[in-house]
Amino acid sequence: MFDIGFLEMMTIGIVALVVIGPERLPAVAAKVGRYVGKAQRFVRGVRSDISRELETGDLKKLIGDQKSQIDELREMMHTAKKDIETSTGDAFKDAEKSISAVKDSATGSTAADSTAGSSEANLVDDGPEVLNEPAGSSDLASHDSSGSNPVSTQPNNKAS
Repeated sequence: MFDIGFLEMMTIGIVALVVIGPERLPAVAAKVGRYVGKAQRFVRGVRSDISRELETGDLKKLIGDQKSQIDELREMMHTAKKDIETSTGDAFKDAEKSISAVKDSATGSTAADSTAGSSEANLVDDGPEVLNEPAGSSDLASHDSSGSNPVSTQPNNKAS
């Protein structure tokens, strides 16, 4: 705070010793120390309050800027939403027109065409067909490659 060196402090101490006297000097020095400490704490508190206020002002400015940016983003989202709704509505109307045109063309065809179309719709491929195996087909797997004798799964009980 103040630029006081060792020589200045010693000069102040000698003058205080001569003016105050050796008996009262310790009590006066203690009081001066308390007042200096209080002054330092006061100055420190004022500095911290000022810095907090500056930071608060900066934060308020930052928050205000962010609020304006958020409002701009909301407006952009609102316009984008309207654009999407209109384009989706137009596409939906076009699709409805196409569907109605297909329905009109389907109802305009003859009854024979509609029955043939329905039978063709029933022939849609549902996947690979499973053929019914003949009753003895499972035995074919147990025959050897020549096809004469079935392979026995029972152990041989030949006596040697």
